[in-house]
Amino acid sequence: MDMSKTDPPACGTRSSASEMIVSGHVSSAVWSVAWPTVINTLILNAYTLINTWFLGQLPNSGDPLAASGVGGQIMMIQFSLLIGLAAGTGALVSQFLGARRNDDAIGATRQSMLLSVVVASISAIPLIVYARPLMRMICDKPAIVPLAADYTAIISCFSIATFLYMIIVTALRSAGDVKSALYAGASVTVVNIVLDWFLILGHGPFPVMGIRGAAWATGISRIIGVLITIWFLKRSVLGESFSHFKHHDGYTRQLLKIGWPAMLTNMLWSIAAALYVKVIAILPGSDAVAAYTVAMRLECLAFMPGLAYSQAATPLVGQNLGAGKPDRAAHCAWIATLHAVAIMSFFALVFLVFPQQLAHPFAKNASPAVMPAIVLYLRINAISEPFLALNMVLRGALQGAGDTLMPALFTLISFYIVRLPLALLLSVHLGYGVTGAWIAMASSTILSGVLMAVWFQMGHWRRRSLVGAD
Repeated sequence: MDMSKTDPPACGTRSSASEMIVSGHVSSAVWSVAWPTVINTLILNAYTLINTWFLGQLPNSGDPLAASGVGGQIMMIQFSLLIGLAAGTGALVSQFLGARRNDDAIGATRQSMLLSVVVASISAIPLIVYARPLMRMICDKPAIVPLAADYTAIISCFSIATFLYMIIVTALRSAGDVKSALYAGASVTVVNIVLDWFLILGHGPFPVMGIRGAAWATGISRIIGVLITIWFLKRSVLGESFSHFKHHDGYTRQLLKIGWPAMLTNMLWSIAAALYVKVIAILPGSDAVAAYTVAMRLECLAFMPGLAYSQAATPLVGQNLGAGKPDRAAHCAWIATLHAVAIMSFFALVFLVFPQQLAHPFAKNASPAVMPAIVLYLRINAISEPFLALNMVLRGALQGAGDTLMPALFTLISFYIVRLPLALLLSVHLGYGVTGAWIAMASSTILSGVLMAVWFQMGHWRRRSLVGAD
């Protein structure tokens, strides 16, 4: 649907953040959008690591660590729906603001929030009601399934807060207001860590709740987070989003047109990730799953900055396309990509040199086999970190252009044609165990980065402007 034919553009002035994005020095524009997002993602990663550390202090910590990993994989399927909505929000809001169509940006934000409440409510029901059968689909370890099921069901009760929080943060970032997202993320993380200390380990009047305490801490902090982001949104250029909540077919169709391939991409990724866990769960004991859970959270040190630059690339490309500046959009995307490659390559070097030191605090109470598996994971996957940066940032740039279909195809190729069959072949059939699984992951990551870079450079996305330029 062509929004310009049904809703006349409402002209508006750009904020100082938008002006920097569409007309300032490119490197300065990239940095101004990226640095608060980098800090925010590092803060969020710090929470993930601290949460893992708290779980690692429990007796027989391998089971709760593995349970949090299994539960997280199932919840990623729901999260993929949220990612799709956020992709549509980021593309529409950023391009409308770039074209000075402020009223349309407000309308798109409003409709995104309405859709997020509906989707969150519907998708949470099976995760709450059928948590235990879903866990058994991934892992049949009797000690892990009930813990993972409780963890998933509790967090899913807070799905509306989770969805609203991310949609509002995406809208703020799309408007160039990245500092508000930083402040909200920092507040949520501090609250979550404090609640972890009380609820996981049982300090003060609270009993030891273990992984269930981690779930309650996460849910409560997300409610606080959505209240903070609502306050920021009301004070922004998108503040009129709360003036009413009437359904709008035009915005809904645009959001879903952009969002469904992004939903598909992340759904494919989430299902593949769950199947990958199932492959390594076939290996004897729960050591491989526990090692994978810890290693992935350590790897967040590297890919969280990549995620930050990916999130920054969406408004950088979207606003410049909306303003009729595709060359500048491409320049911004490549500068953001180079920054991310440099940062993630540094962390890759750390993984190669200091894997034991990184793994020890999180696996000291686990079985002896967990530590060497974590070390091996970090060293093998360090090679793929620069390619992961290419994939993440350029995918964010394509989302800003509304080009979400090709990333879905690349996900299908890299995960289902390469990673899963190769992991099964190497780790199970050829007997290489976790080594084979880690090699399969690194190989598919390298392939996906190359595919994304080639597609972006071809430039088909340049002709996908969703709105009229000013």
